[in-house]
Amino acid sequence: MWGISNSNYAGNMGIFLNPSTIVAAPYKYDINLIALDVFAQNNYIYIPKREGILVNALFGNIGNEKIARDNFRGKRTKAFGHLLLIGPSYIRSKEQTGWGIHSAYRNEFSVLKAPAELSKMVYEEYNYQPAFGQRYRSDGFSAAWLGWLEVGGTYGKVFRESEKHYLKAAATVNLMVGMTGAYLKFDELEYTLQDTSTLIVHKLNATLAHSSSPTSTGTSGLFGFRGLGLGTTLGATYMHKRQSSGFECSRVADRVKKYDYRIGVSLMDLGLVHFFKNSSKTELQTSTDRIWNGIDSTDINNVNSLDTILSNRINGVQVSESKNFSMITPTAISIQFDYSITPRVYANLSWVNRIHFGANQVARGNQLDLSVRYEKRRWEVNGNISLFEYQRPAAGIGFRYAFFIIGTDRLLEWVNLSDVYTFDFFFGLKFNLCELSLRTRNPECPAFGSLN
Repeated sequence: MWGISNSNYAGNMGIFLNPSTIVAAPYKYDINLIALDVFAQNNYIYIPKREGILVNALFGNIGNEKIARDNFRGKRTKAFGHLLLIGPSYIRSKEQTGWGIHSAYRNEFSVLKAPAELSKMVYEEYNYQPAFGQRYRSDGFSAAWLGWLEVGGTYGKVFRESEKHYLKAAATVNLMVGMTGAYLKFDELEYTLQDTSTLIVHKLNATLAHSSSPTSTGTSGLFGFRGLGLGTTLGATYMHKRQSSGFECSRVADRVKKYDYRIGVSLMDLGLVHFFKNSSKTELQTSTDRIWNGIDSTDINNVNSLDTILSNRINGVQVSESKNFSMITPTAISIQFDYSITPRVYANLSWVNRIHFGANQVARGNQLDLSVRYEKRRWEVNGNISLFEYQRPAAGIGFRYAFFIIGTDRLLEWVNLSDVYTFDFFFGLKFNLCELSLRTRNPECPAFGSLN
């Protein structure tokens, strides 16, 4: 959500990037009703821009024909998915402190370093003749999926304030209810695709752990109490020549340059969820040939059926063990540099880089974003250019007007100017308030600055 996350009015939509933004903010209260951020990207499967898939999907004009293409270049493939649904949330910002509570549902998915040849076989539904009879070897790739409900509290304060230097910091602590968790780690894999329906696995050393509904398919199996965890996001912000009048809760602040520049540093989503209900762990190991007949007609409905099929095909028997396991949230470090060109025009350079501990962790995509925004108390507009995984430039745009926020960090895909490897959309309904009374007593407060 680059179109809002770095705004001085980000509020509850900014604490996931840097929680210190809520301290001494240019509002007194921030009340979030609902906000949604949906994102997905990979480097292998795409839909040509001529198909206009995003607009067609928006209006339900999608046929049954296969329109997806693959970008097979012999490089390892990766994919990332993200869903953030922010529920009712509240922030109280004061001159020296700030605190808030939030609720959210989150779902994260990642695939790292998947073999290109294996991705090609799956895309071609195993009917890829150049691979027939070829022996392939791969090691060190993984996939992870984690869904959880979180309730969190944020608190921060000002640590230094002088004419030139201003420093504030904050921490968010989250209680997480694990709903779905799974990871598949391959340490070693050797295989041969004999023909369209026959796969020979020569050697395999892998681990599959999961906690999910044993029978549900689709989205019905996403929800349920299956684990607990704790997490945190830490952040600090330095401002050079901060002007306190620029942070007053009035329209007058729009005419004041808030600071020369600000630098934010944050540690994002450091946490762990321990699964103990409907949880199992399977070790998949073989050093002798295992023949998988009918692989092209294998029906996998959920992660439990994947467990059963792999265990029977590789180990020769169902050996899943009811066992608790833990998963790590998509941790990253981030630096945000914000420069005030005029009282209303800002340039921002932000960097997010994952910290990846192991296969039992959902990986966050690396990002580098350059944006420019025109920001006022009542409305703002933002444009940005970003690099995801430090590749494939993308353009985005975001708008905020009163209580409504909308945007995308993948604008070119929406307007059919770029092949679609990705999808991104966010919106929010929230209020930055000057007071909580039902009547506006301060004439300088905008209409959305109270509850009337």
